[in-house]
Amino acid sequence: MLYRNFARMTKNSFSNIPRDIALRLLATLCFFILLLLQYKLISSSYHIESREIAQKEKNVIKHLYGEAIINDKLYPGGQNVFDNSLNKERLMDLEHLYKTNRLMFNDSIRLITKHILEELTAASNMDSVMSAILKSIHLDLEKYGYAITLDEISISFDGKNYIDLTIWNDVLLPICIDGNERYISPNEVVSNISVSSYMPYSYGVKFTLYGLNLSQNFAVFKKIFPLFLLTAICTFIILTTYTLTFRRWQKQKKLNEVTQDFLSSITHEFKTPISSISVSVKNLIRETKSYNNTHVTQSIAVIERQSKRIDQLVDQAIGISMFDPSNVRKEHRNLVEDIENSLHDLRLKYIHHSHVDIKFETDIKDFFISYDFFYLTTAINNLIENGIKHNNSTDKEVTIRLRETKANVLLEISDNGEGIPREEQQHVFHKFYQGRKGKEKGGLGLGLYYVDQMIKTHQWKQEIHLRDTRGTEIRIIIPKTIRKTKDER
Repeated sequence: MLYRNFARMTKNSFSNIPRDIALRLLATLCFFILLLLQYKLISSSYHIESREIAQKEKNVIKHLYGEAIINDKLYPGGQNVFDNSLNKERLMDLEHLYKTNRLMFNDSIRLITKHILEELTAASNMDSVMSAILKSIHLDLEKYGYAITLDEISISFDGKNYIDLTIWNDVLLPICIDGNERYISPNEVVSNISVSSYMPYSYGVKFTLYGLNLSQNFAVFKKIFPLFLLTAICTFIILTTYTLTFRRWQKQKKLNEVTQDFLSSITHEFKTPISSISVSVKNLIRETKSYNNTHVTQSIAVIERQSKRIDQLVDQAIGISMFDPSNVRKEHRNLVEDIENSLHDLRLKYIHHSHVDIKFETDIKDFFISYDFFYLTTAINNLIENGIKHNNSTDKEVTIRLRETKANVLLEISDNGEGIPREEQQHVFHKFYQGRKGKEKGGLGLGLYYVDQMIKTHQWKQEIHLRDTRGTEIRIIIPKTIRKTKDER
């Protein structure tokens, strides 16, 4: 229950947000998500390139460092420090103390360890060793930081078991012998070496060389700069496109609102004088019947026809201005029956026009789908009347076909008129568009716009085809729904 209340409150909160603000917030959120993904991409590329460059560089330094300390420890001359402090005689003495007097053994170990560390630090020549190594790869110590540490010292009396000296004294290893301690990090290890022997009275040593190229960041950035530049350009284009599109959308939205308001206001203002003209024309016809003046009668007839035409145009404009997709009310209806009834009413309108022929061809008896009856029949009427109005043939024919395919129902309205030029076909469904020949026939250019809006509202599709002989065929593609007969309903 609590979850439902929360969901209802959340839904109500979002429904109160204006649609344009909601779209802008959504677009902005998507843009920031895109920026985050771009940042992740560049960051990942940077770290991958950084590790790759650093690893290649470290492999070279490791090889050169190994060659520089062949048969030595830490640095050239480092083994002498260990040999002098941990020679065989000294180790034999330590063995005796280890077995007889642990206290003196501990004191001796502390002194020896301290002496070794002091000697290693004093005798270190790592600066010259690293300078020579870095010079061969076109670097120097100003652009490269390093540290070398002693990690472990151990001794063995039998060549098998080693005693870690760090547990017998106060010195904590690893300890930095040379270089800078800030470069001591698992990520900066260049070489980790462990040296020991299986001979009796020997010692073991572990030491590590750390290194960091201080100019590496620039090298990495230089390598990924094309990717960074491309990402920045794409982001700028997307941001610019988003800004321009949204501004144009807002401008178009305002223009549409102004157009709708103007159309709605002006058409309603027209209705009153049109009604007055119609009433006056009827009175004139009644009053002038006895005059037998042909010129007056013809003039009144012209006024009557034109007032009816204006009334029809205003009604059409009002219908279009009031078109709202949210007002669509779909019902499950028999499409065949509704088309037949609509055509029957339309034929009555042209009953006195013998040169107008409206045909309906179909092999389908019943076909039930969901649609708005008023919008669909009005759209069909618009297409039929367009086929009659924009037709210079002596005998005007409009054919409505309803046929079924495997996936769709096709509603085709074709005529024997002059057809729509190919260059105009992509524009004929735009509001107020009439085309070159359409302007000669008059009208507002709203009929096909209405048809297009109806099709989009129902989520159908439409196509325009030029017939092989003459005329135009407009096809409405209706996806199938569950088919039912009257009895099954």
